[in-house]
Amino acid sequence: MNPHYPHLFSPINLAGLELKNRLVMAPMSTQYGGKDGSVQPRHIAFYRERALGGFGLIIVEFTCVDATTGRTEEHQLSLDSRANLDGHKRLVDAVKNGGSKVFIQLQHGGRFADRKFVPMPKGPSRVVSRKDPNKIISEAFSADEVRKLVDNFATTARLSAEAGYDGIEVHAAHGYLVSQFVTPLGNDRDDEWGGDLERRMAFPTAISRAIRAEIGNKPLVFRISADEFLPGGVTIEDSEYNVKRLVEAGTSVIHVSTGRGPDSFEKVMEPMSTPEGWRIPYARRIRDAAGVPVIAVGQIRTPSIAEAAIAEGNADLIALGRPTLADAHWARKVEAGRYEDVRPCTSCNWCISGATHPMTCAENPRTGFELDAMIPATTGAGKRAAVIGAGPGGLSAALMLDDAGFDTHIFEARAFLGGGLIASAAPPGKDKFDWYRDYLLHRLSLSKVTAHTGRIMDADAILAERPDTVFIAAGTKNRPMALPGIDGPNVLDSFEILMGGAPHGMHPGQNVVVYGGGETGCETAEYFADLGIHVTLISRSPAATLARAAEFVYRRMLVSRITRNKDIEILTETTITRITDGEVELKTKDGETRTLKTDRVVIAQGRDPENEMAAKLMAAGIETHIIGDSHKVGRIGNAVHDAYQALRAMTAQKIEATELAC
Repeated sequence: MNPHYPHLFSPINLAGLELKNRLVMAPMSTQYGGKDGSVQPRHIAFYRERALGGFGLIIVEFTCVDATTGRTEEHQLSLDSRANLDGHKRLVDAVKNGGSKVFIQLQHGGRFADRKFVPMPKGPSRVVSRKDPNKIISEAFSADEVRKLVDNFATTARLSAEAGYDGIEVHAAHGYLVSQFVTPLGNDRDDEWGGDLERRMAFPTAISRAIRAEIGNKPLVFRISADEFLPGGVTIEDSEYNVKRLVEAGTSVIHVSTGRGPDSFEKVMEPMSTPEGWRIPYARRIRDAAGVPVIAVGQIRTPSIAEAAIAEGNADLIALGRPTLADAHWARKVEAGRYEDVRPCTSCNWCISGATHPMTCAENPRTGFELDAMIPATTGAGKRAAVIGAGPGGLSAALMLDDAGFDTHIFEARAFLGGGLIASAAPPGKDKFDWYRDYLLHRLSLSKVTAHTGRIMDADAILAERPDTVFIAAGTKNRPMALPGIDGPNVLDSFEILMGGAPHGMHPGQNVVVYGGGETGCETAEYFADLGIHVTLISRSPAATLARAAEFVYRRMLVSRITRNKDIEILTETTITRITDGEVELKTKDGETRTLKTDRVVIAQGRDPENEMAAKLMAAGIETHIIGDSHKVGRIGNAVHDAYQALRAMTAQKIEATELAC
């Protein structure tokens, strides 16, 4: 029995298959596949690393059962014929040799198939544009075509079993084809495949029976959206009935997710403000209704939450998705009682934000790059490295430089370490960024890095340290604004407020003007409103562009919150023309002017990279790397990946030329 988490690390038998623990790596689209849907070496390295990381079960990402009609992404896996079978065999062997059992998730995009490959997608019913009823979004499958789709799922299941997969999961959640048949929002047929709840379940139950006939006693999982959280959509009560039908049709495990893309996508891939473990009660209800093991998933980040879910009978297994991207060895570390060494997932959603293609992780630049050779520990032997700035990029750079053998010194102008992570964690609902800061500081405490706080470093000060290499991660500086009154005593900077470096001295009931409708301005508005202060948020841009640079799931939630907040008034397409003591003068796009009384004005008009020392260092012959916001204002993931790529570039310069034997 594990002394730390006895339930989480106890074995479980699934339809005759024994798993060594209750931890499952959830299926996630990696976009590592070949354009022909084939498994690539990058896949094998990625999944093998998670198997070595100690997970009892790994569920390989969604794999299309009919690429001709259901391909959802350009680099999606497919297994609709024997053409890609060998790649799956290699993948299965790698995962099993790493110590995990392995399932595959079968999927069809339905109406959400990618139009680049499926010019006119099909689903249960015809869908037309809300704006233009004459524009067809997707057509309906005929009854014969639906029966062919059932056969497609069965065929891919049979091929998966031949490849060596230990079990099958059907993706019946999140708005893809199977869920389109189940939900009233996607199925308005009146035939054997739709019309009432019983007939809407005909397609998934037919798939379940067909797959069961092909795979024998192997475990069969259905991943469902227990509640779509949409008017007229599937409810938890519907799902309590539906899972009974699935079990009768041969399903042996239910994987309990929620939400429907794109309309309730925040219930599929939650932003960090969502409470941890919020879906677990849904798993409990499905477990009670189905009478078979269930997998709980979604916003489970800490082992104590996972352990309690198993111990209290709310779930049988715990699936982790994004946390396995942040730390492939989550399970192994937690089993050893080393949770403090787990790189935490903050649910920042950088992995799905479009900032990365294919998928990787903001905090873990090796995710998706497991084929990269490790940076030799002798790279920096006898050399001194200086890192300027102790934000996420600087701290990551310092830790990697130390690991590469450099005598590493990190210099921070403030009295504390963390940089932009502190400002990022300050707005309401973003405290999970503190987890990452705490992790980096913990890793720093175990390293040989020497940290210097309260040190403002210009080029001369850096040269005096006699470094062999310098990483400039100094972040940003204020962007000058030609605005009368901006230097007044009642004017504050949003970044400094969120950093805790500019006490605002305000009290509930007072008034503040926040000037800037970007992500920082919107967050600052919410920050003050949370303190009971009335906020007027002024943006020069239209309302549709509020927080436009924010990650899309978080942006949807943020804009929704601030527009509904009674303590926040939003004025768009409006400019501040002058700031005086206790007032601001405004001008709208139509030329109308007005005066607004306020106790403080907070400027959130963007910042510029801080890297002025670089030119002098380069002129002196010092190897200099500019990373993070010092290079280009971006996100935490940009800074961390910049650091990793810079260090890899340094090692690449020392690789000896070699030739292949062939």
